[in-house]
Amino acid sequence: MNKVQTNKFRAYNTVDAVLDAHEATWTPLTAFAAGASRFKGIIVEIQDSAQTQASRTGAANEKSYALEALGNAAFETAAAVHAFAVAQQDYELEGRVDFSRSSVSLGRETAVVSRCRDIHAAATAHVADLADYGITAAKLTALKKKIDAFETSISKPRQQVAEGSAATVSLAEQFNEADEVLKKCLDKLVVQFRDSAADFYNEYQSARSIVNIRGGRKTNDTPTPTPTPQPA
Repeated sequence: MNKVQTNKFRAYNTVDAVLDAHEATWTPLTAFAAGASRFKGIIVEIQDSAQTQASRTGAANEKSYALEALGNAAFETAAAVHAFAVAQQDYELEGRVDFSRSSVSLGRETAVVSRCRDIHAAATAHVADLADYGITAAKLTALKKKIDAFETSISKPRQQVAEGSAATVSLAEQFNEADEVLKKCLDKLVVQFRDSAADFYNEYQSARSIVNIRGGRKTNDTPTPTPTPQPA
C-alpha cells in the first residue's frame, strides 16, 4: 500500500471498530447490515492484497542477502586458491580464480552461479592442499549451500513481482469499492439512527470524518481575496 492507502486503511479500521461496538444497534436494519458486512469483507481482502504486495519486497531482499553471502564466501575461497596457485606456479589455476570481491558477483545471476560453482570446483580439486590457506571441506560445504540458496532465490522475485503487481491493481479496486459502500450505502443509511441511537450516529460520523481527511487533501473553500491596489 502507498502512504495514502495506508492512512485510509487505518481510518477504515476506525469505522469498523465503531460498527463492532454498535452491532446490536444496526443489525436489525437489513440494508445497513448488508453494507456493513460487505465493508468488513473488503477490509479482509485489502489485508490479503497488502500482504501479497509486501511479499514482493521480501523476496527481493532475500535474493540480495543471498547474493551478498555468496559473494563473500566465494571470494574468500577464490582468494585462498589464488594464493595457493601462485605458490605452486600453477598459472592456469591462478587465472581461473583471479577475481576481485566485486567481480565475483558481477553480471547476470546465472553467470554468478556458474562462476561460483567453478570456484567451488577448483577449490574442491585441491582441498587436501588448502588447509594452510584457510580452506577446509566444511567451508566448501558451506559455500555449496550458499550457491544453492542464491540459485533458489533467483526465481522467487520474478514470480512475486507478478503477484505483487496483481495485488497492487486489486488494492486500488478494493479501496474504490470500500469508498463506494461507505458513501453510497452506510453514510446514507446511518441517518436512520440519528435520533434513535445518537451515540452510534455521532461515533460513526466522527470516524467517517477521519476517513475523509486521511483519504485526500482537504479543500479550502474560502475564496482567495482580491489584492488591494497599491498607489503607484
